Amino acid sequence: MSLYNNFAAYYDKIFPRNPKIIEFLENQFKKGKILDLACGSGEYSVSLAHLGYEVTGIDISTSMIEYAKDKAFRESVKVDFQVDDMLNLSSYDTYEGIICIGNSLVHLNTEVEVLEAVMKMYRALKKGGTVVIQVINYDLILEKKLPGLSTVTNEQYSFYRNYEYDGSKIHFKTRLTDGLRVFVDETLLLPLKHQTLIGFLQKVGFSEVNTVGGFSHNSFDLKEDITYVVTAKK
Repeated sequence: MSLYNNFAAYYDKIFPRNPKIIEFLENQFKKGKILDLACGSGEYSVSLAHLGYEVTGIDISTSMIEYAKDKAFRESVKVDFQVDDMLNLSSYDTYEGIICIGNSLVHLNTEVEVLEAVMKMYRALKKGGTVVIQVINYDLILEKKLPGLSTVTNEQYSFYRNYEYDGSKIHFKTRLTDGLRVFVDETLLLPLKHQTLIGFLQKVGFSEVNTVGGFSHNSFDLKEDITYVVTAKK
């Protein structure tokens, strides 16, 4: 996870808080306890705390969690941030909602681990609770042999995101530059198919499983949408 340790201080500048995501999440959850799995820099943990939710955010990156704690302090909200792996989740019937966004689920090593994570999310939710998972559409990536995602640019930074598929994993190669310095990194991603994820959610007991092409979309096109969001109920 060196990519996220290295980029923690720059992450919010590259991916600023998105009001559409906050609105989407607020529409999914009752007030109460929310778990943000792989919370990164804590943007949406903090956003939900501002809205009155009781939020726990976990991430495997120590740097991200340190940054998230500082953010919560600066914005005067309370969030329980912890360094941990989502596969260590052991809660039962605890949360009104769980989010796992930012393409985090595919950082797990195998489909077996994805199924394990989905099962633990199900157990951790209260009856009637909702899970929200956002990932890249790897059906589209593999079918069209796309070389990566679009470059993210603003006045300060350019963030290049390239994919190389080795037949098993996707090598996610990144380059961040501010015009003076360049940060290069690589991490492995699991090319999880949409129907595989849907099957796992249904297998562990989730119902009302729905997919949209993004946080501001009303539908999903497997052959066109580069990302998608799945919601499901316990």
